[in-house]
Amino acid sequence: MQDRFILTESSPMGRVVVHRDYASILSASGLTRFSDWMGLNRISYREVSMRPLRPVVALDLPGMPRTIFLKRHLESPRAETIFEKMHLTSPLSEAAKEVQKLEWFGQAGLAVPEVIVWGEGTWEGIGKASFLGTLDLEALPLERFLFHHWKPPVPGREVPSKWGIIEQLAGLTRRMHQEGIVHRDFYLGHVFISEHPSRQEFELSVIDVQRASRRPSWWLRSQIKDLASLHFSADPAFIRPVDRLRFLKAYWRVERLGTWHRFLIRLIQRKALKIRRHTEKAMGIPYSEFFKNKYY
Repeated sequence: MQDRFILTESSPMGRVVVHRDYASILSASGLTRFSDWMGLNRISYREVSMRPLRPVVALDLPGMPRTIFLKRHLESPRAETIFEKMHLTSPLSEAAKEVQKLEWFGQAGLAVPEVIVWGEGTWEGIGKASFLGTLDLEALPLERFLFHHWKPPVPGREVPSKWGIIEQLAGLTRRMHQEGIVHRDFYLGHVFISEHPSRQEFELSVIDVQRASRRPSWWLRSQIKDLASLHFSADPAFIRPVDRLRFLKAYWRVERLGTWHRFLIRLIQRKALKIRRHTEKAMGIPYSEFFKNKYY
């Protein structure tokens, strides 16, 4: 990955790392310094997610093949490793963490957004503010795709496609866990689906991997959390119990579920219930209302 990137700024105020293929385009748009990306002065953008400490905007720049999604971290990075928590080492910036973790997914053969630029530095009194720019996947979140394509009753001709996508998601999840990666925020809204018209097939990609971590493949607790997050975020209006069983059989690569699998399913359901209760409390709405603003 290092060979594909160059430094366009390295100063006491910040550093910016740019993909070689896009360096001239970004420079022509006046985006070379850390402050250019954090301030976006004279740059047109549209808001995507305006969380106070992690806003995301979309930039359409002349010469860029696709939209850039720019995520800015306006807070000090969280300590993750034991060494960081003991203040023996300094935490990486949030953007640096996400770049590192996107590389994990790429090395595991899992599709993720392409990084074109990232940077870290001092901004408005924050010692390790950072940003990350990725190219638009030109895809739909899977939670929105199912609303548009899997409204019951699903036409018979669409059923094989639905089963195929469910099994593909199971394969992606299995590959991720076999590689020792747990997403830790693994909701259907963080899995994107795109269609290749020429090949008449779909591709699944994973986004928002900044919380991902590495665990031994036998470390079930974190894997259960990922599976429970998927279970929670799969709207029961479109994902039936038989679909969930198909996913789990494909994930475990079994034809029939044994005693051990049924035990794990109970753990998944129990964790999903905890996520549901926490979400209802945090958002102040019942689970039945949770999906209403998802399908736009």
